[in-house]
Amino acid sequence: MMNRRTFLAAAAASAFAPVKFVRAAEAKRRVVVVGGGLAGLSCAYELRKLGFEVVVLEGQGRAGGRVLTLREGLDQGLSAETGATRIPDTHHMTLDYVREFGLTLEPFKGGNLADVVHLRGQNYVPGHGPEPDWPLQLTAEERRLGRGGMAKRYMGGPLELVKDSKDSLSVPGPILEQDHYTLRQYLEKQGLSRDAVELVTLGGDSSASAGLLLLVEFNEQVTREYFHIRGGNDQLPGSLAKKLELGGAIRYGCRVTGVGQNDSGAWAVMEHAGGHETVRGDYVVSALPFSVARNLFADAKLSTEKQRVIRELKYFPVDKVFLQMQKQFWKAKGLSGFANTDLLSERFWALGPESPEERGLLLSYVIGENAAKLDTMDAQSRVQQTLADAEIVFPGARDQFEAARVKSWGEDPWQRGGLTSFGPGELSWIPVNARREGRIFFAGEHTSRWNGWMQGAIESAHRVVKEITA
Repeated sequence: MMNRRTFLAAAAASAFAPVKFVRAAEAKRRVVVVGGGLAGLSCAYELRKLGFEVVVLEGQGRAGGRVLTLREGLDQGLSAETGATRIPDTHHMTLDYVREFGLTLEPFKGGNLADVVHLRGQNYVPGHGPEPDWPLQLTAEERRLGRGGMAKRYMGGPLELVKDSKDSLSVPGPILEQDHYTLRQYLEKQGLSRDAVELVTLGGDSSASAGLLLLVEFNEQVTREYFHIRGGNDQLPGSLAKKLELGGAIRYGCRVTGVGQNDSGAWAVMEHAGGHETVRGDYVVSALPFSVARNLFADAKLSTEKQRVIRELKYFPVDKVFLQMQKQFWKAKGLSGFANTDLLSERFWALGPESPEERGLLLSYVIGENAAKLDTMDAQSRVQQTLADAEIVFPGARDQFEAARVKSWGEDPWQRGGLTSFGPGELSWIPVNARREGRIFFAGEHTSRWNGWMQGAIESAHRVVKEITA
């Protein structure tokens, strides 16, 4: 929505140049990594390169965390990305791993097909022809600007101030200054009418932190193209896990129940099929979301500030419902399969091969309050609700529908949420989330400015490696 093509690509590239450590491990120190998501895997992988002994404790029977691709029950060749779905062309740490492991990228959204906006019972195709006559009480100036123009004018101020920032790690000050407002409050403060706020924020949550939404825009403002790993994004954590499994560095089915430390070391207490066990090392890296780590640190002697953020940090419920279609019929109508709506399904995305005659996935992507509503339904009811909404936005969906898969991250006991939900005034928690506490280090998207992205998980892991080797 706020693409800044004038930003120097060289600056972005240099900000994420490969990490070079001048100091290797002086002795073979041992690091216990709690959590086998992308942050934990990246951290373990980089530490092993430097000669550390590493063990990753993962409670589930798989690695990858919120990078999870579903294939079972779908047509061969289709992959349903329940979590991380896109890789922006500016996310150089993620792309470095893609190249290192020889994975193949494909465009996430190709062609010049049109997106749909569904508002108050009508479908519109903005950006392809004149601005729609929106069924809203807009001022003359708001109608003149249109949806895109209003977003640029009323959300562009803080982004304009930081567009040339070369600091790739910190939340810029002008964004933090707006973090005490919800997005609705911020836009109304700028002079936007209530109906105009509804139009600009369609498909999103206007009650979320204005700072968080501005940070999302800032993190994407120089992006020109998005990619997807052909065959499924889970190949990225899968490649890291295979490297670590060769040396027996990952232990699956080991649920950590406590983390502690003293002057001589740190440890994780875990339970597995054989009972309980304490795994000791020189350091522990907690790569779990705080949503599932709230009760782990009773013996860790954490600061009061750290205890507070672990206890209070919230996570968005996120639901995705995947509808397999016999044909990608929307493409034949000149539509991309992407939509922002005022329906319960909020937004639609599409995944599939290029040809409209081949099978593809039409998926709803729901975050926040509407996801919580979906979570009150059983799986079949969620599918029926999504199919009904899809039929409204893309007529013909019912006739083409073949199969469905459902994923709720709020209901996942290993995650309890899809991504970090920083409320108003909470973006300043990111440095606290990331701060080490003695021999215990913290990684994950919640500790990074790039929250909600694979880039955030990887960046946080590289930061922790630097801290351990400093």
